[in-house]
Amino acid sequence: MGVGDADRAEEALEAAIVADAECGHLRGRATALEALGLLRLKLWRHDEARLGFEEAQRVLGGIREGDDGRRDVPRATALLEHHIGRALTQEGALPAALAKLNDALVRFRTLPEGADTYNEGRVYMSLGETHLRAGDPELALLCLDKAVETMTAEGADLQLADALEQRAEGHRLAGHPAEAAEDLRAAAARYEKQEDAVGAERVRERLAALAG
Repeated sequence: MGVGDADRAEEALEAAIVADAECGHLRGRATALEALGLLRLKLWRHDEARLGFEEAQRVLGGIREGDDGRRDVPRATALLEHHIGRALTQEGALPAALAKLNDALVRFRTLPEGADTYNEGRVYMSLGETHLRAGDPELALLCLDKAVETMTAEGADLQLADALEQRAEGHRLAGHPAEAAEDLRAAAARYEKQEDAVGAERVRERLAALAG
């Protein structure tokens, strides 16, 4: 996946799923299914990705007290709910996506070891995107405000840049061009800081289009 060889990555992950199934290691199998789903999500194969995430959840459900990986189950389930919500958004099943994303948010807030604030912020980003797709920029902005606040507090500059870019689109659709431009400038600065030339150029083009 890291070098961009999707075909070989898919083959390796499918082999990992089989190997973990053969040795009865449920946590490993669920992890491999999740990784394969994320790969397919990147390849725009959203329905296949969602089915893989759902299978991973079923596998996690078989992990009993005392089994390897039992402590990981609540957080892993929350992550998979988020992934499923993202896949549903891309499939256009927006009400179902919102239900999954809101469930993921609750799960991250109520983990046995304490709230996972970073992943709450990631879910708020996904909620913002879904509300934008649903044509509700004002509700999207409420979520994206939370995402920006969280990623700022977490010091996650790349995710903050993504959240600012999304929030700029919300402001544009809501008829707030000045706020949109401010967010795009802030996003560009953070992409440049992270040496993400593609992100910085994309944001500069959007800023120019807004000004024009």
